[in-house]
Amino acid sequence: MAQSYKSKGKPEEVTKSELLGRLGLSSGASSAEQGGYPSGTAPRKRGFLGWLNKWTNADSYAPSEKGKKTTQNKFLFAIIVLALILLAVYGYYWIASPGGQRNVFQFKNAIAPYNPVTWYSTEIAKAQQIGNIWTSEPTAVEKKGILFESFKPVGSEEIPQGTLALFKYGLKLSNAEVSRTPVTLTCDIKGKELKGDILPANPMYITGKRITENARCRLSKEITNSLSGTVEVQGGASFPFKTEDVKLKVYFTSIAMENSLPDDKDFFDYMNILESQPIRAQYNGEPVEIGIGVSTENTQPVVIEEGMNPLIGITINNRWDGKMTNLTSLTLTLPKELTINDVVSSNPPNEVCPFTLSRQGRDTNEYKASSEIIESISLDSGRLRSFECWVDVAPELLGTAPYVVKEYAVDAEYNYQLPTQTATITVKKIASADGGSDIGEVVTALI
Repeated sequence: MAQSYKSKGKPEEVTKSELLGRLGLSSGASSAEQGGYPSGTAPRKRGFLGWLNKWTNADSYAPSEKGKKTTQNKFLFAIIVLALILLAVYGYYWIASPGGQRNVFQFKNAIAPYNPVTWYSTEIAKAQQIGNIWTSEPTAVEKKGILFESFKPVGSEEIPQGTLALFKYGLKLSNAEVSRTPVTLTCDIKGKELKGDILPANPMYITGKRITENARCRLSKEITNSLSGTVEVQGGASFPFKTEDVKLKVYFTSIAMENSLPDDKDFFDYMNILESQPIRAQYNGEPVEIGIGVSTENTQPVVIEEGMNPLIGITINNRWDGKMTNLTSLTLTLPKELTINDVVSSNPPNEVCPFTLSRQGRDTNEYKASSEIIESISLDSGRLRSFECWVDVAPELLGTAPYVVKEYAVDAEYNYQLPTQTATITVKKIASADGGSDIGEVVTALI
């Protein structure tokens, strides 16, 4: 207690807080209670020490729910940032590793067919197709032909320079039976003028319903000695194939019969024939589809009228992902009562109607396309080509019958190149005699 003296009377006891109040100082807690600072408030720490004090001092957090939520969000944000940093560091070292480089190249090759620029160009090309297009009725779920399913290294994906490297072709004969069909294989280093050897022989001949022979690509010691790093090796396969015995059922009737039909009946209803329009040929899953049509709208029956020439349309369509490198043969077989009109069809063979008569049988006329016209025809995936011919119809086709049913048949032979498959290996450098390492050339991906 401090003492206060008045002019008259006894001394008065005064507390310390009262004394501070009379002096104009804070009347709050003592300096010791306020941390020992004259203002009663500790000075604010700045910079790193301030940040550290804020995050480590429990008293700095607001006790409210909002404050707790803010603290949790900050904590989670810090964890996410740390995780992203660790992931980026891991990704950098993974991509720099041989296994990472192989996976990156494999991923690029896998998505290359779905490049939006390539897809857009392909769709534009399809939209610019000129002429009539005839299609067939799909009847098979599986592809019919030779499939190239895989191309993989035999053994390790990492080899030293100067050692042999082997790759196996995953070929499969699907839904077909062939007789001594040659399959030509290719093997080369992507981006380099280096080619591997095909074992045991090239071409490889296939007979029967399945492939029993194992094909390999071998990179010699000399080739691998000139390489280093991640290397992409491309395998390819091509073969001759047929889309054959494609038939279209065709109904013929006279103009008199057509005119006699009731207004509310069409030909097939009136004749109680169970057919649905359009009538189409069948497609069995071959690399190249053949469509056959009888008019622009492909509507049947074909009405026979004097002075009119019925149309025969043929469309060949590349239905697989590879390329039809060239069309080697195209055969059209007609009933014996039908012959191609040379005048209306503009003097075939030509680019529109490429056929000439090759054989007359007892019941059919066989026409072959001129090899000079069709040998230059190639079709990328999704592309097609159409032909049109007009025919003369002999009077005996109908006779006295209200209608007759005949068949058109088309066979096509072609060479087909399957999409390439890519395998990746890592060629390790060999230490040189002076203790360093031989500098090999790194083969990079060309997408």
